[in-house]
Amino acid sequence: MKRILCILLALVMIIGLGTSALAVEVGEQRVVLGADLNAEQRAQMWEDFGLVPGTVTALTVTIDQERAHLQDFVPASVIGSRSISSIYIITAPAGTGLDITINNINWLSESIYRNALLTAGITDARVIISAPVPVSGTAALTGIYMAFEDITGEALSEEAKRVGIEEAVITGNIAAELGDSEDIAALMNELKLMIDAIRYMSDEEVRAEIRHLAVEFNIALTDSQVEQILRLARNLENVDLNVIQGALQALQRIQGAADGVGGFFRSVGEFFSGFGEAASGFFSWVRGLFG
Repeated sequence: MKRILCILLALVMIIGLGTSALAVEVGEQRVVLGADLNAEQRAQMWEDFGLVPGTVTALTVTIDQERAHLQDFVPASVIGSRSISSIYIITAPAGTGLDITINNINWLSESIYRNALLTAGITDARVIISAPVPVSGTAALTGIYMAFEDITGEALSEEAKRVGIEEAVITGNIAAELGDSEDIAALMNELKLMIDAIRYMSDEEVRAEIRHLAVEFNIALTDSQVEQILRLARNLENVDLNVIQGALQALQRIQGAADGVGGFFRSVGEFFSGFGEAASGFFSWVRGLFG
């Protein structure tokens, strides 16, 4: 019975992930380069992306564009005075999820980028984020939004982008203080699952839920960090998270059914690598019934 439940939940997840906020043609590619790269560094970025210069449409992100997106959330010292980090994105089939690789990014992690992109409505893509020297990676976040909007020809929700950036900043700061980005990113995803209920909670009730999640993930949050997450939760109420919630609920249930314990199934990639084995076992089981 558990095997059947896992397969059914997997199908639910695939359907949920297949619903995207914007219609996206599969295989569309963009490169976004930091405006302050020199010629040698630009060539290095193309090499990091495994591309020949000129074979993919390239855009440029400037420090002014970066500041316009980030200045309300990121200290000027973190943004810096130059746009360096660059990205390559290729859209993937619905249900694939986000495959993110980073190089020379020392503040934002793969999981933090993934959460910020999901919140903004970007659900299925392969993304490589790189820089010639270690940098915070803030230009890359702006660059991904620019690339996706250029691909679709439609603007992402300004509120969703703003909250996605705020989420990246808060989780990035807390992860830097804790020395662990995975658990805080997972906590944020659990919080997203609760948004519909949180709308009707008092601030004190939401604080209690945040502290409860922190215990579950073995995270020692300060009162200040709890307040930051509370503010983010209130802002997430203004973003349409229906698609994301459905995918995260399926992931959560699959993990609980698969290993007999609750908790968040943190890696979409891990799910799909395991799903092939589960499906193979399922069809073998079916053949056993009818063969």
